[in-house]
Amino acid sequence: MGWTALFLVSAAGLASMRAAIDGGDSDEAARQGALAGPLVIEQALAAPDRAAQLAGIAAAPVAADRAELLDALAQAAARGDRRVAIPAARAAREIARELAQHDVPDDVAFEDLATWRDAFARLAFDPDRFIELRLIALDTATTLDPRFDLAAALTDTDPAFRRGAIAMVPIPVPANFRPVLGTAVAKDLDSGVALAAAAVLCADLVSDPAAPIVDALGAAGLQRIRSLVLTRGSATELKQATRCLAADRKRGRP
Repeated sequence: MGWTALFLVSAAGLASMRAAIDGGDSDEAARQGALAGPLVIEQALAAPDRAAQLAGIAAAPVAADRAELLDALAQAAARGDRRVAIPAARAAREIARELAQHDVPDDVAFEDLATWRDAFARLAFDPDRFIELRLIALDTATTLDPRFDLAAALTDTDPAFRRGAIAMVPIPVPANFRPVLGTAVAKDLDSGVALAAAAVLCADLVSDPAAPIVDALGAAGLQRIRSLVLTRGSATELKQATRCLAADRKRGRP
């Protein structure tokens, strides 16, 4: 197919996608995008108008070779338009979760995954972004690669982001995350964040040895948990946090 014919086909596909969005039919936009192919979807995501962008976002999770659209979705998510940015991040998260459930395709290199992860991590750690976008972006980044800078996340000024980061800690908790969570239990100024950190850390006592977990808390962390259990909070989180107090008593501490 010559360049002129290819251009005409791409333009027709993009026009059909726009028309479907303008008609309020995102499913049809997705179908038209899947028919048009990833290159046209990428053009839609980069287009200056919201209708094309939303059409591209609808089509991305159902496209062939959709993993390769993660970079374009990251760029769409970086736009200042909330109505575009958040759906773009959600579409990327959907693709990332699918990737995590299967063997990585042969045409996706480790460097590609690292590039996509870094793009969403930058969005997540940008305090000027919408908090909902930041949390979805962090979820996307950690789905692509569960290793992330938890210590940096827990210095964020927004407690909602700190709690979101704690929720994305792998289970069981990696050994290098334990002291970071222990510090959050002891020192975070938000009781909800401290309780969330305690719950994630102490939940591993169901199957893991007590000493490394209790030691990660230290005296200050254990004392903080004692004060947290007297406050209102999630019943599940409180139950998990008290496991550390029980484990500490079994070790013969007061």
